[in-house]
Amino acid sequence: MGQEQSTNEKTQEFKQFLLQYSQEREATHPQFGKIKLFTHIQTNEQICLKKYFTKSDKELSNLVAHLKQRNSFEQNNLLKILAVHKQDQIKVCSDQSQIAIIIQYYQENLTNEISVRKLNNKPYKEGHIWILLQQIIDPCTYLWERDLFHGDIKPSTLYLDENGSIKLSECSMLNDGLNGYQKMIQSQDKSYLSPILLKQYKDLIMSPTHDPYKSDIYSLGLTVLSVILLEEVYDCFDYVEGIVLTDLLEQKFIRIKQMGFSQILIEFIKQLLFLDEQERPSWQMLKDFIDKYRDKINNMIPFYQCHLNNQKSPIRQLNQFNKAPLRQNILYLPLNKSPQQQFQKSQQFNTSRSDAKPKYIQISKENY
Repeated sequence: MGQEQSTNEKTQEFKQFLLQYSQEREATHPQFGKIKLFTHIQTNEQICLKKYFTKSDKELSNLVAHLKQRNSFEQNNLLKILAVHKQDQIKVCSDQSQIAIIIQYYQENLTNEISVRKLNNKPYKEGHIWILLQQIIDPCTYLWERDLFHGDIKPSTLYLDENGSIKLSECSMLNDGLNGYQKMIQSQDKSYLSPILLKQYKDLIMSPTHDPYKSDIYSLGLTVLSVILLEEVYDCFDYVEGIVLTDLLEQKFIRIKQMGFSQILIEFIKQLLFLDEQERPSWQMLKDFIDKYRDKINNMIPFYQCHLNNQKSPIRQLNQFNKAPLRQNILYLPLNKSPQQQFQKSQQFNTSRSDAKPKYIQISKENY
């Protein structure tokens, strides 16, 4: 009796929550699939509702536990789960229960922003690129610390809130989301695959062997290239042969140099794009570098100007990351055919986090 009363109270709370919103339309989310959009009656804030049907008590229990853990995440650039409701009264079959999940929703993403800027010939300034890097590296490091990875970093999965700040979500946020590689295998969407994934995609390997954190870092490098150049960079890959076209990639770096971006930024991005995944920096290394300049990045102080002609790698200077730049590392490396390995976090770097609460400066709606 008590449990039934508690369930009824939660149902009423959920209904009261939705009464604050008007249903707008059904839509397809880049990561969550089919959703229903709702708009707050007073604030115009948008949320989306995703429904799941579970076929067993165990599946239901696992999903609820997963969502409860995800709901506890506190990071400014991560999408939040706002509510989870098990609708016992709705039964499709005797062995199915429905769960409704309410998630933050932002219509704008970097793909849209790039299109507008390209149309108006308004490329990003370097200060905004460093803010973009910070707002992606911070949440991805937060996920890494919890043994999670994004799985499909690209402009269309990087959302912009009303202030122009980045919001993102890992592909496994709802437990059964497809990552970028899986979408490519199923011909659902394009993704920025790392070299080791690109080779396995060519061979249609269903369960690829790779370091998912380092694959995300490669995708970040391609995403930043795309944002700077205001164009997609899929032309740098031969999907039939499964290789990176490094000459084309290097041409894009030449263009970035000609646009006036600093050498420290160019070398930073190049290290994200090392062909060998084990040579790429870790999320912690990237965050350590961002932390060094965090106050200047947040306050749009051009710390990078003194590095305009500096040929040394910024991350190597900070972490003794002694690897050759991309142009000296253009030979395609063969795949490691060993079985899937359990990749562990590096213990050689300080994992302490900054106590200062970061400010988030909009990267869109720029004052040109």
